[in-house]
Amino acid sequence: MTNREKIQWLGRYRQEQSRLRLLCAELEALRAQGRELCRARDGSEDAPPPDWLARDLAQARQEMEAQGARCVLLRRRMVRAISRLGDERQREVLCRRFLQGQTIAEAADEMGVVPRRVEQLQTEGVRLLVVDGPEPDTPAEKKGRLRGTR
Repeated sequence: MTNREKIQWLGRYRQEQSRLRLLCAELEALRAQGRELCRARDGSEDAPPPDWLARDLAQARQEMEAQGARCVLLRRRMVRAISRLGDERQREVLCRRFLQGQTIAEAADEMGVVPRRVEQLQTEGVRLLVVDGPEPDTPAEKKGRLRGTR
């Protein structure tokens, strides 16, 4: 894996988290819609929602849970890869930048170093980073699962 590919892989966690937040907001909007419909229809927010809305709610909940599971698995892989780095400062920079989403300036400020040092630590940490195995849910893996050859 090239350094550029490693950076993209590390950046996926924040993207996956953002998608999870959107799914959570969608689920909450559907719940609010259900309460409003029930209130208008039955005068009570506690009445069961219409069947079509119940199906939409179940599907949204399922998508949100699946996305949450993807986030957890990706974070575990990232933590495992980062924790293998020998230099504590490189580990700290990669965690701050890619798990916590800090900017270079924020990481530098909290670590008590200049931004250029954070960039150096990040570059070296990414270079030394070893990512285990193929990426889950890559097209090749999906294809293998469909054929039952996992």
